Amino acid sequence: MTPDPDDLYAVLIKWASKRRWRPYTQLSHDYQARTGDWFEPHGSWDHPLGDLNRRLAPTGAPPLSALVVVQGTDRPGRGFWGSAPNVPISSNELEREAAWGRIVEEVFAYPWPHNLP
Repeated sequence: MTPDPDDLYAVLIKWASKRRWRPYTQLSHDYQARTGDWFEPHGSWDHPLGDLNRRLAPTGAPPLSALVVVQGTDRPGRGFWGSAPNVPISSNELEREAAWGRIVEEVFAYPWPHNLP
């Protein structure tokens, strides 16, 4: 069983509306609260989040999974970078930090439709 993209989207646009990013553990809890289904924070989310980014990219939406961060770092995991055409790949930490800050602001400002496009 894998997370439902529509429910994952609903959790993340709620975070975006509150201008917050959260760790994977919170994603697991919020998803479970919405659906009743539990997914482990480590290893369960990489593919569904990447799939979500790739699905949203052709619509012009920013990569919504930028709001999911590694606990203790408050930054996205390595799997985020390059997960969709609109997510850059860089080995330079300063470039990644600047890109992530820009992407998060785009996510916060984007007019997210109620349903996953």
